[in-house]
Amino acid sequence: MTERRDIGSRLENWSRWALTRERRPAASQTGAICDAMRRAAEGSASSTLERRTIDEDDAWLLERAMPKLETKHRLMLWWCYIRQAPPEVVCRKTGIPQRPATEFVSAFRQAQAAVECFVANIDENECVQK
Repeated sequence: MTERRDIGSRLENWSRWALTRERRPAASQTGAICDAMRRAAEGSASSTLERRTIDEDDAWLLERAMPKLETKHRLMLWWCYIRQAPPEVVCRKTGIPQRPATEFVSAFRQAQAAVECFVANIDENECVQK
């Protein structure tokens, strides 16, 4: 169970990294200043999301592994971590039966295992067999 928490934490880090605006260059200096002022006015300048430390190196490892995944695994991780959609939406969007719930859990764990396998640089044939 520890390894599931580990890949889950890594995927959460990847989603925070993917969702932060700091890693994307601003179109202009004025745009960056306006964004900062807007966040400050909204009171979101020091949101929990921004205060958490993001391991950019690990996020890049996961990002580089994503294109290697089967489409169904990549979509599952995108809907769960980036869009943070509820299981019923993920099931509908990815074509997974909603019942029994074990179908979703099984597909979710397979997607986590697949990305973990590619990040660990395990031979692609071994990843598919796991």
